[in-house]
Amino acid sequence: MIDLIKKIFRLKSNEDDDDMLSKLPDSVALLNSQGSFIWYNDVAGDILSELKDTFADAYVDDLFENAMELIEKITDTGKTVVVRTKADLEKDMFFEISARKMNDNFLVIMRDNTQNYKTLTSILVEHESSKKINKDKNNFLVKISNEIRTPLQSVIGFSQAILDGLGGEINEKQEKYLNVINKNSQEVMFLFDKIIELSKSESNLLDHNLSYFDAINTLNSIIRKQEEEIDSRNSSISLSIAPDIKRTIYSDENLLKIVLQNVMENIVQSTDVGTISIEVKHPDLEFVTENGLIPFKNASEKSFMLFTINDTNLGISDSEMETLFEPYLQLDNQNKRALIRSIAFATIKNIIKMLKGNMWVDTKAMEGTTYNIIIPIEKVMQSGNE
Repeated sequence: MIDLIKKIFRLKSNEDDDDMLSKLPDSVALLNSQGSFIWYNDVAGDILSELKDTFADAYVDDLFENAMELIEKITDTGKTVVVRTKADLEKDMFFEISARKMNDNFLVIMRDNTQNYKTLTSILVEHESSKKINKDKNNFLVKISNEIRTPLQSVIGFSQAILDGLGGEINEKQEKYLNVINKNSQEVMFLFDKIIELSKSESNLLDHNLSYFDAINTLNSIIRKQEEEIDSRNSSISLSIAPDIKRTIYSDENLLKIVLQNVMENIVQSTDVGTISIEVKHPDLEFVTENGLIPFKNASEKSFMLFTINDTNLGISDSEMETLFEPYLQLDNQNKRALIRSIAFATIKNIIKMLKGNMWVDTKAMEGTTYNIIIPIEKVMQSGNE
């Protein structure tokens, strides 16, 4: 038997048995079909005796729950399992166990993973705790949002009313100050709304209502909201809809609106002169796969919709691209536009996941930026969300 074990571990056959056993770094034991110990190396003797003084006269099932059943399974599959010692033993330890059949017996290798497992468990616990704290923070922010928005809306509303003459005549200096108050208040409101959107998307607080709707009508309504701002910047929009487009899709219209609205707002704010081109089509399935999505069974060429939105601005720098979807890395950034853009795109990223789609951004210096959004548009793909 020892010679066979030597052969398995590729040890020289002329070494002493004791020397041979000392070369095995893990706990190694030979068990019979009932799970009692026939042989074990020094490492196993040292470690397992810490669990049970009489382990050599016991069964492996006395050390681990359903041990022989697991050993038989992994012998057949060639896999390894991590097992925990029984609760009534002196020490709480974790072992990674692998096994192979030797005639009617089982050669079992047990690697002590206690420290690694406890460290990993600690990290996971801290991660879950961090997620809970973040969710609680977002919930709190969303719940008090009205308490912040209401007085801010009053500042915007009353300052605008005075500017419109409802409070009587004002002089030029007062008008200048009121315009500053009104403009800054609207900017704060816009930023606050974006932060609330991000908080909701991070904590799954956005309502997710799936239904059939006309995606082209949804897109056109968003474009109409931006027309005044586009005209004021001497820009224009070019819209291209594929002739074979399937207008009625199954998804979440409100969430898609948030995605497209955020993209359009970002593009319009950064395009002073030029054309914003929008293309809507059905991508082929190979393109879908290449860009991170797995076509579902029986998917066709019209099972997905691709929105490609291109601007002609100066493009996004490499450093900004690295943090485009990471607003919390922008805290030291003095560029307010970059911060707002990052908040918006982090929200988009979270919502796209809810829609089971994907988004990516391509940019070239001095040539512009292309925003690609692809989503499934058939009910079979969204069934898991209902």
